[in-house]
Amino acid sequence: MDIWLIYVVKALLLPCSSFLLLSLIGLFRLLRHKKMGLTLLLSSLLGLYVLSMPIVSNYLAGLLETPSELKFTSLVQKKYQAIVVIGSGLRSNSYEYGDAITVNSRTLERLRYAATLGRKTGLPILVSGGQVFKQNEPSESALMAEILEKEFNIAVLWKEGRSRNTAENALYSHALLQTLNIERVILVTHAFHMPRALTEFERVGFDVLPAPTGYLSTKEELSVFSFIPSAQALTVSSFVFHEYLGLLWYRLRYH
Repeated sequence: MDIWLIYVVKALLLPCSSFLLLSLIGLFRLLRHKKMGLTLLLSSLLGLYVLSMPIVSNYLAGLLETPSELKFTSLVQKKYQAIVVIGSGLRSNSYEYGDAITVNSRTLERLRYAATLGRKTGLPILVSGGQVFKQNEPSESALMAEILEKEFNIAVLWKEGRSRNTAENALYSHALLQTLNIERVILVTHAFHMPRALTEFERVGFDVLPAPTGYLSTKEELSVFSFIPSAQALTVSSFVFHEYLGLLWYRLRYH
């Protein structure tokens, strides 16, 4: 299936698009079936409200995220052979950098943690990420490597620049490292993305030690603000739904 179509369908299924579409259908149905139209409108508003509550988004994120068990012992450093960090997208409106294309904040967060792991373990690093839509732009891995080397002073040994999604991150990273007899890796990605990434990397044959970062769930005490809708909470809910859709789609397509 064309990558453009996959991304369009994904966008329409996620909040807020799905709720807006439901509202539009409800408005249309009001013309002929008032009861059905009102039901659809109220359902979309209720769904939007529920997913915008911090208490709900925090709970949903906690279902995906598990606390990191990564500990830097001599055994871990001897067993694992490389660090793999997955990209999470680019940013083109980087006016502060002279309009140059650069990585987005999520990718940068992963790179920061990969740099920390690289210093602590001394393991070589592979960055993974290609060109999803525009072939005339630099690959994600090339920009990731540049930032690690120039801004974090961490050498990057390998760049995997063909992948367009998590499944391809795993497939092409394995193809690259397999020739070097590297099968045991420390995997860096966001905590909410780790279940899908871990499944794919293990599926292609890697022995993986998860190194999650950028947790969305918190341990804040319950308060009135836990029930007040916020854009941030809706964003977290959208990330969670994106991952569940991804897990379902990958199970159907790749497994």
